[in-house]
Amino acid sequence: MRKFENNILIFSVMLCWASAYVFIKGLPEELSDFGYLALMNSMAALLLMALFWQRLPSVNKQILFHSLILAGLMTLVLLFEKEGVERLAPASASMLTSLDIVIVPVFMIFLRKFPTRQQVIGIVFILAGVLITNGVSADGFPLAGTLFMLGDCVCMSLYTVVSNRFCQKDDPLLLAVVQLAFMGLIGMIAWNIESPGMIFRLQYTRSFLSSLFVLAIFTKAYAYIMLMYGEKYGDPVDVVLIFALEPVVTLFLSMLIPESFGGVEETFSMTALIGAIIIVIGSCIANLDWQEIRERIRSRRQSDGKI
Repeated sequence: MRKFENNILIFSVMLCWASAYVFIKGLPEELSDFGYLALMNSMAALLLMALFWQRLPSVNKQILFHSLILAGLMTLVLLFEKEGVERLAPASASMLTSLDIVIVPVFMIFLRKFPTRQQVIGIVFILAGVLITNGVSADGFPLAGTLFMLGDCVCMSLYTVVSNRFCQKDDPLLLAVVQLAFMGLIGMIAWNIESPGMIFRLQYTRSFLSSLFVLAIFTKAYAYIMLMYGEKYGDPVDVVLIFALEPVVTLFLSMLIPESFGGVEETFSMTALIGAIIIVIGSCIANLDWQEIRERIRSRRQSDGKI
């Protein structure tokens, strides 16, 4: 798979996750975060098992072990993020979340895989864009919330690097299916400890079920399969650089459907627009294959008789 095609896969995953807010509005208030994770992951896993049941006999001990590790890391990511967001202002949380574009390259250096010059330049641009968009205030980073968000970044970075290595050895499809099944199981256990029997007390209205179904298909089933294939054929640093575009997509969606994102006046400003443009420039610098672009331009000029 070519780099451009793989980048499109990763971008589609980020788009699914960024647009989840549209459908989260249809979920009942009494559904806790654990309940949300339990229902989403379980439904997605069951759906994928029904679709790809012929592949399930190929699941082996290695896939089970690798999937359990990934499920555990992603569960920690979601828990750290939940606690951090509750203790920090949105701008501070967003600023800390973006640090995975620095942590992932550091992990890769330990594996003796150094980022390219394009990636380093892209990281600098993206960090500058995030800084312009969110600003920095020393009193906006209380210790507890900051530690939780740093834990989120470290676990997400580990997930990105580890999943890339696992996808080189395992079937990405099976890795996604079993991972979702483990995440659903972990979510169900935590939900039952938090609110015993709540799964039976919820009112399963048509709006709730439709939102549940759409979220399970796009933000879980589709997203995790595409993410695993993107990790198999891509570079972990490129993956996090594409995910860095999420604030830009969120800003764009907030202008199209402001009621789902707290109102456009709360998300859009000139500084946010400038920061978003710089983030896009950084992602393009890091992820576009400039050698191929130059060759295509040269080939086109030659065919037009300009060279």
